[in-house]
Amino acid sequence: MVAAKIKNLSRLLMEKTDANSVRMAMGAGQSGLKSVDPYLLVRNRIKIAERILNISDVNGQVTRFDLSSFESIYAVGAGKAVAGMLCGLKHVFGKRIKECAITVPYNLETKRLGSFVTKASHPLPDENGLEGTKKILAVIEKATCKDLIFVLISGGGSALMPLPIKGTTLDEKQKVTSGLLASGASIDEINTVRKHLSGIKGGKLAAAAEFGTTILSLILSDVTTDKIETIASGPTAPDKTTFKDTKLILQKYKLWDNKKVISKSIRRIIDDGAQKKIADTPKPSNPIFKNVHNILIGNNAIACEAVSRYLTKHGIKAMNLGSSFTGSPSNLGEFLFKLVDDFLPESAPYAFVLGGETTVELNNGRVGIGGRNQEAVLAASSKFKLWTDKEFAVVCLGTDGIDGNSKAAGAFISSRILSKIAKKKLVVREYLHKHDSNTFFKKVSSTIITGATGTNVNDISIVCRLK
Repeated sequence: MVAAKIKNLSRLLMEKTDANSVRMAMGAGQSGLKSVDPYLLVRNRIKIAERILNISDVNGQVTRFDLSSFESIYAVGAGKAVAGMLCGLKHVFGKRIKECAITVPYNLETKRLGSFVTKASHPLPDENGLEGTKKILAVIEKATCKDLIFVLISGGGSALMPLPIKGTTLDEKQKVTSGLLASGASIDEINTVRKHLSGIKGGKLAAAAEFGTTILSLILSDVTTDKIETIASGPTAPDKTTFKDTKLILQKYKLWDNKKVISKSIRRIIDDGAQKKIADTPKPSNPIFKNVHNILIGNNAIACEAVSRYLTKHGIKAMNLGSSFTGSPSNLGEFLFKLVDDFLPESAPYAFVLGGETTVELNNGRVGIGGRNQEAVLAASSKFKLWTDKEFAVVCLGTDGIDGNSKAAGAFISSRILSKIAKKKLVVREYLHKHDSNTFFKKVSSTIITGATGTNVNDISIVCRLK
């Protein structure tokens, strides 16, 4: 597997003004991406010694299995990172894996993995995703309680494993998902709804296996809480949320009474569930989870730690502010501006690293081209009254390489970019209002292009000030 990299880096560094700060921030960003390469994570987390399988999680806790107790090994999964994860798993187990089925986004290169890969749509599910899910279930149903099933899970898995609950259609689910994505609902809220409209999420994938079968889920987190039940809507995790929660979320975002978003059949199913007329998702006490092991092998914290190490290695005092930043891109942008502006020159060189995921609320009816990372950088740009002679870079990028509805992973600003903005007389507020950050940053040549990275652990923000 080839490590993700910033493809347009040489172009971004063509001008010497502030090139050092930009180079340092971009190098740190690439280091962060490499640290969460799913192929390497699986290879490094899994060790086999004398038929004993040892798997370490992000906290260093080791789970052990006696491989001699299993007749066959199967592997299934869905998400933006599972192609790399499966390559890592095949490197460890080789031909001992009897059968596989995974679903990944259309834009990933998967030639090495062959015909058991299904490509489907994300973030809105499509028919290919439905077919891929059926293939996953078919593999799981072949396993017996004497076998071991690896389930590979990463961000994007929820949309890539659509299986509408009985009585609904994929088209109806797509409308609900679209409505929630545009409403500003959090990923936790979106996944709560998804679980209760799915035949596979919220622990139901585990329920599809023969009772007593050992299921080992290897998971890359794309949620700030690292909650196993939230990542990809927790297909092998018990679910504490309810149909009642689902209805409250749809009411909160004024979608419940919107007939263009919520069909009669979906409304009826949710009401029946809230009144306990139909079964809810399997809860923690359910015996189906006795032999299910959910192991977190990668998250945003790993990426941020790698970014900090890179900067420190290059003589820059770096402070890691954690991986739980949420809220609006505008608030994040204002915070990033303060990290540049509030410190005296004597403090330089210094850097701040932070991770998480903000949410863009499309509440003004105007949708341009951009995403949460570019919008955060644009919001930071708006706080600089004049371009400055400080040498700094502010970088925000999505680790999956895709920011919103654009082809960029994110964007950056520096003193040179602020100067370009001033010379071109661009009105930042106008682009912010239209959520048109990508169009803006293309005008000043500061979009970051990685292409699909094959991983996904939320977003990284870097502030690097050299003087």
